[in-house]
Amino acid sequence: MKLDRSYALPVVLATGLHIVVAIIFATEWQMMPERKPPVEIKQRVQASLINMDSILAMQKKEAEAKRQAAAKKQAELDAKKKAEAKKRAEEKKKAEAKKLAEAKKKAEAKKQAEAKKQAEAKKQAEAKKQAEAKKQAEAKKQAEAKKQAEAKKQAEAKKQAEAKKQAEAKKQAEAKKQAEAKKQAEAKKQAEAKKQAEAKKQAEAKKQAEAKKKAEAKKQAEAKKQAEAKKQAEAKKKAEAQRLAEAKKKAEAEKQAKALEAAKQKAKQEAEQRLKEQLAEQERAAAAAKAADDARQQALLDNELASSLEEEMAYQESVSNAEAVGSALAYIRDEISKRWKRPADARNGMYVEVMIRLVPTGEVISVEVVAKDATDAMVASVKNAVRKVGRFDKLSGLDTVIFDANFRKFRLRFRPEDLRL
Repeated sequence: MKLDRSYALPVVLATGLHIVVAIIFATEWQMMPERKPPVEIKQRVQASLINMDSILAMQKKEAEAKRQAAAKKQAELDAKKKAEAKKRAEEKKKAEAKKLAEAKKKAEAKKQAEAKKQAEAKKQAEAKKQAEAKKQAEAKKQAEAKKQAEAKKQAEAKKQAEAKKQAEAKKQAEAKKQAEAKKQAEAKKQAEAKKQAEAKKQAEAKKQAEAKKKAEAKKQAEAKKQAEAKKQAEAKKKAEAQRLAEAKKKAEAEKQAKALEAAKQKAKQEAEQRLKEQLAEQERAAAAAKAADDARQQALLDNELASSLEEEMAYQESVSNAEAVGSALAYIRDEISKRWKRPADARNGMYVEVMIRLVPTGEVISVEVVAKDATDAMVASVKNAVRKVGRFDKLSGLDTVIFDANFRKFRLRFRPEDLRL
């Protein structure tokens, strides 16, 4: 994985700082004078400070452990930062892919819903159109049936009127025939005259009947013609109304389709704009979060570097203090050993442990026996050797902190080691 540029400079600085500290430490270590071996006392009796060497070794070991722990912690922090940076990049990539997929899925779903809605609207419009056409056809069919029924009814009424008229005429003719037969018996002449008159009258009546029949036929023809013209006018009016309704319906459908298309385009543009704004807002939020996280990581790295530097300085100081303490101990050992006299009854295995109290000038304030496994002469020889020194002049040059921690009050043990039984 490629290292993020935001961590490159701190890592380089940290590495450079560790290298400089290591070089300084190595140089000082090489230039450090070799520790002087303990001065052998002429009487071949060794005096040693209780647990001081082990304490110094422990301090050095603890300082080294702290330095190694700091280096390990720094390495773990660097690895953790790299892993977190990689994890954040992968999470961001996954989130962006998921976001795009969800946006695409929503757009597809919306598009399908709009297409389904349009199909439903179109289907409803077609069904409504078919229902209107069916309704108009039914109305037209009913009107035709009603018209035919009216025409049939009129024809039946006319036929009945004709039949009634003919029956009346026949009845009148029969009555007239009987009257004529009766009159013929009375007067042939009158009958003949009347017959002629009747014939003339019948001729006139027939003529009038034929004229009336013709007038009725003409009137019916006129009525039929007017009815046909009215029927055609009504059919033409209905056709025109239907054509206008179809045109209006078509115009309304086109208007609705255009409005739907315009609304669809507007909704699509608004959705795209909202999506762009959401993506921009999310990118701004991600950038702000990344900046805040980078600042936090930088502060953490600075704190770690400062802590590492402080630990390095503390380690160097502890090493320097240990050297000063070791040198002072060698000096104290040498001064007391020079003034110690071996008693005659000193034997191998004896020891005397004393508590010595000093002031910052190195002057001995008191010497007290705190543990022993020796004769009284051995104990007295040790106390006398310390009192003879009186003042450790070189201790006045020690740092106050080092003196207070190590030499204001300390224990010293003496053991003769060269006597043979």
